[in-house]
Amino acid sequence: MKFFTRNDQILKLAGGRNVLHVGCVGFADLPTEQRVALAKRSLHYALTKEANTIGVDYSRAAIEYFREHGLFDNVYFGDAQDLGNSDVPTRTFDVVVAGDIIEHLSCPGLFLDGLGRFMSSDSLLVVTTPNAFGLANFVRYFRGRFREGLEHVASYNNQNLTQLLERHGFSVVSIDTCHQEHARTAGLAFHIGKRVLSAMPRFGGTLFVTARLKPSIKVSPKSCLRLSRDNRI
Repeated sequence: MKFFTRNDQILKLAGGRNVLHVGCVGFADLPTEQRVALAKRSLHYALTKEANTIGVDYSRAAIEYFREHGLFDNVYFGDAQDLGNSDVPTRTFDVVVAGDIIEHLSCPGLFLDGLGRFMSSDSLLVVTTPNAFGLANFVRYFRGRFREGLEHVASYNNQNLTQLLERHGFSVVSIDTCHQEHARTAGLAFHIGKRVLSAMPRFGGTLFVTARLKPSIKVSPKSCLRLSRDNRI
């Protein structure tokens, strides 16, 4: 397990390749006008410069603004939990990036099942999400200052995220942790934390998981519903 900068590692994996970026507008907890204002600081902006990228997002307002103002012409409308009905043209991508989106989804299994339309067994899925057991979370909770993201409905650790991926036909390739770009603004605390977490990466604040589809498994868009019925407690 390693600890690194999230965006740098994503760009390293995606550079020069065909990329589908899910939840590409970014900054999902902010109002649309702020999300649009931050467009040139977004991961999608960097991916668009470094790779052959197509993005998909549920914010029609942001997509329309991007097109009207010439910011992006590679963003399509779609719900991550219903990618089969999105506007994204059906094709196979080398890399699918799901950066800090899975914790927002009510039914993440539907999202994973829908990726079968856009991936082969050679495609790489990159998932990042807050680490439920991250050191910073423990410190904030102990001090009574922990706050969950406004749209977050789930928390993940390396074990339950692995189990979720495997249940929906993926094999995990790697599990690491990383820090977000904005962490640098913490100054000295960031540099101390980076040194500590580089030595103990399992306590990093964000999980960074890569996975591939299992060649022998064909996922169905309805498998999330079927699995819910078959795994009732």
